[in-house]
Amino acid sequence: MPAESKTTLAKPLQAKDFLRPRVFTYLPDEGLQGENIPSHILWNNIKVESIQISFRPPLKLKDVFNAESWDIHDTTIVINKLEVEGYVGLSFESSKVSDLEVTVPVEYLITLPNGDIIKEIKKVRLFRPQLELKVPTTSISIDANTGFIKGRLKAKNVGRGTLIMRISAAEDSPIKLETPPEHREFAERFMSDLQIEMSKLADEFPVFKPYWDEMLIWDKKEFMDLSAEERSKFTQYLNNLASLLAGDKKLLLGFVEAYAKAFAKNTELIETVRKIISVYESLVAKDVLLLNPLDEVILLDKEGELALEISQTDRVLDTYDDVKLPRIKLTSPKGIRVPAYRLFEWG
Repeated sequence: MPAESKTTLAKPLQAKDFLRPRVFTYLPDEGLQGENIPSHILWNNIKVESIQISFRPPLKLKDVFNAESWDIHDTTIVINKLEVEGYVGLSFESSKVSDLEVTVPVEYLITLPNGDIIKEIKKVRLFRPQLELKVPTTSISIDANTGFIKGRLKAKNVGRGTLIMRISAAEDSPIKLETPPEHREFAERFMSDLQIEMSKLADEFPVFKPYWDEMLIWDKKEFMDLSAEERSKFTQYLNNLASLLAGDKKLLLGFVEAYAKAFAKNTELIETVRKIISVYESLVAKDVLLLNPLDEVILLDKEGELALEISQTDRVLDTYDDVKLPRIKLTSPKGIRVPAYRLFEWG
């Protein structure tokens, strides 16, 4: 005979439960080195005399919200007066460090009028990507019939977070890289149609026009060649644009539709888009985003030398050192074009 099941009813809440003092502190469990880290403290049914928050590098205080009076001493913030009871918001800047991961504690001390102190400690784990390259051989052979490549370079993101990369040929490289004509045509036609649609959107929403004008300026710059100062300005521009779009649903819809219409006008080039998406999907799964996934190595004869350079950044556009690879000898039974990313084995 099966055992009789019993249902336990939850104890009903009493009025005193709603009057019980409550304090809640928030700090994300993890974040990318270089991005802003939010934090806040919420409380009710208590009176707060002062709040002290202590932290350590690579965190740096960026802003305090809902504090009428506060001071900072090195890595300690003391809030003495609030604008409205019940809430304090914080924003920290973080910076890139040599360690791939670092755990940073943040201590919250909430002092009550009777001298009692509520203490909580939260920790945030900050991570970053890291490119690891291995050159097992200085000779790569390509089968022109099957496309099989022997002796591929090994590339792996051994950290965490997406690594944004561009592969290019060094100035002194005998073999060059080239964007296939059909892919270049797609990019040019798409951008031309997008500019038409965005110009219409700027006419319909005057508040968007200065953002569109600035977008055109950024579009003329080579993304990976931006200086640290320019990257900071570009990041701020993207944040401002995101805030503008988030605050106006009609403008956001028009912005998305502009991209959709530009794509729709170039459906005959959909195969190019599929190739790009296919490469992106295969590499993003390995935390790598390649900015020029379809650029090809042009081997005109049966052999030649190639010197590659890799520029890199992350999703907060932090600065990373460029990597110059040793010269590699490419051989094939005949001249061939092969996408540069296929010369690598992605870990």
